[in-house]
This record gives sequence, C-alpha cells and structure tokens, in this order.
Amino acid sequence: MQKVFVGIMAGAVNEKVLTVVRAVIDFVYYAQLHSHTTRTLSALQHSLETFHQHKDIFVDLEIREHFDIPKLHSIQHYIDSIVALGSADGYNTESPERLHIDFAKEAYRASNKRDYTEQMAVWLQRQEAMFLRTAYLTWLHPKGLVQDVVDDELLDDEPSDSEEETHLTDFAVVQYRLAKSPPFRNVTVETLAIQHGAVDFLPAFREVISVRLPFNRYISSNQMITNRIRTTPTRLARGRHPSVPANFDTALVIENPEEYRPSSSLNGLRVAQVRVIFNLPRQFGEFRHPLAYIEWFTPLGTPDRVTGMHLVKRSTRAHRRNAEIISVDRIVRSCHLMAKCGREVDRGWTTDNVLEEAAAFWVNPYITVDEFVMTWSW
Repeated sequence: MQKVFVGIMAGAVNEKVLTVVRAVIDFVYYAQLHSHTTRTLSALQHSLETFHQHKDIFVDLEIREHFDIPKLHSIQHYIDSIVALGSADGYNTESPERLHIDFAKEAYRASNKRDYTEQMAVWLQRQEAMFLRTAYLTWLHPKGLVQDVVDDELLDDEPSDSEEETHLTDFAVVQYRLAKSPPFRNVTVETLAIQHGAVDFLPAFREVISVRLPFNRYISSNQMITNRIRTTPTRLARGRHPSVPANFDTALVIENPEEYRPSSSLNGLRVAQVRVIFNLPRQFGEFRHPLAYIEWFTPLGTPDRVTGMHLVKRSTRAHRRNAEIISVDRIVRSCHLMAKCGREVDRGWTTDNVLEEAAAFWVNPYITVDEFVMTWSW
C-alpha cells in the first residue's frame, strides 16, 4: 500500500497531512537503500525531521491522541546504526543463509563427497580467483565485457520459438528482450488503429520513414534493470477462457539524447504510452532495432511542491494525441501513472480505462525502490 499512499492522498487531504505522509514514506524508501552516502543519510534525516515537525496535525484533527509509539522511537536510531553497522538490509539472517548455500552447499556438491573439506577449500579459492579476475576485467573493459557476455549467450544458447532474444542497443545502457516469434503477424494498419488504438500510425510512419531514425552511441553503465512493457489488445472470450482486457503500458522514453545520462534522474526522459511494438517488411528499409508506436504525455516539468511528484497530461497536436514511431532502444523503463484525484475518486474509473478517462496523472516514484532512486535527485 505504501506504493500508492502519496498519490491517493494528493488532493484528498490538506497539505500538512500530506507532508507528514510523504515524510514517512520517503523515510521508508531511503532506509531500504542497499548502500548509503552522506547525501542519502541527510535525506533520511530530513524526512524524519519533517515528520516530527508536522506530526501534530494528526492530534489537531483528532486522528490520534499521542505519538508514544515504540517504532517511532526506534527509527531515531536508524542513521547511527547505519553508520556503525552498514545499510539496514543486512540486519537479518538472509545474507548468511545465502552465503551458506554459496560457500557450503555448492562447494560440497562440487566435491566427490570424500575428504570433502579440503576439496571445498580449494573450490572456494578458485571461485574467489575467478571473481577477482572478472571484477578486474569489468573495471578494465566494462563495455567490452558486457558485449562479450551477451554475444556468448546468443551463440551458445540459441532461443527456441517460445524463448526471447537479447539485443544490445545504441543507447548501450538499455538492453531489451523480444519474443523470437511475434504473437501477431502481417497486421494491417486498420487492425493497429482499432485493436491497439494507434489511430495516427500512418502519419507517424511517414515521418519515421523520411527521417530514418538517426543513431548515436552513448557511454554505457553495467547496472541493468529488467522491466516488462506490454502492448496487448483485448482478447475476446473463447470457450471457457474469459476475455482479457488490453494492456498498453506507460514508459519513460529518451526524448533528448543530449541530456539523457544513465542513472541520473529524469534528464532527457519523457513519459509515453506504448501502443505497438513491431518490425517492418524489408521493402521499407533496414532498421537496426524494432520500432514502437507511442503516444506522448506532456514533458516532465518541476515536481509538485507538496507531493514531490511530476504531474503529466496527454500531449496533443492539432487536437489529436501526439504520436510518434521510435526505435525501441529509446525506451528506458516502464513507469507507473496514477490518476490525479480530488476529494473523491471517479467511480467510473477502472484499471482498464483510467488511462483513457483521467485528465491528469502523477508519475508515481514509489512503485519500486529503483524508481524512487531514479526519480529523486539528492
């Protein structure tokens, strides 16, 4: 529930209450980070101070009588504990239990089960040597090592029809996987307009053919995050199988390559809804990557003062949705939009129609910790 608290509260409560809610949620997300710096610890402290500074609003509104809660006392020691003992995700038995598998069980399985103690020690020494060598090569040739690994996987393990293919992109930080066999073949433009909502496919197609998608290369990052973006039309009920609603996910797309830098907030990115992912017949030319028909939302401006979230709306041109065909390597990751509500939520909204019915949307950074880290620049 903490993933959607701030978005739901925005507009439903007064600013002081929302400030307290956001401070608590921010504290929870900062505390989940796997590593910390002085800046992240300062942000953690600031969230705690903001909560204590404004928490009396709950007493004034007679929601609570007091805040004598043990957990609220314990969180005051988080920063000191993190400085002394490391990030909070290491305070349970999960890590040593995992290491027992890596250093004991796997080592034992690698032995011939006789005089195994010495064999286990040798196996662990060799594993450590391989790890150190790999770490050195990654530091020495980060981009080349990623390329070699991906190429080896593609050569050694040829995917079947049900498996996926991995591709390095021109924006080297972004990699993507596509099904080897597309679920829909030889789709007409009329089908794209009716079933996928790609009503301006032809104008966008003419533009992309004339421009022919210029490509550039950018500095890569070794850290990869896997997202799934769906562009599936409605599936009608068939036999005992019920109907399945359409899914056209929203994503962060590289709009300005000169401003975009991997893992550096939202610079150069813009929200779009992905309607179609497709390949063209060869008579239209050779494209290095599959293409995607997208519908833009308005650019990301200054975050809202109270919620800290970006507010976007559908982007239009000549009273029609602002659509474009792009190369899929410009799609960085999925993102979560929440309809902007007031005191009450429109009862007509559902998960299937809210993207079409709502007028404005919050870009929700709390859907994952990775999204939170990417969205907030400290």
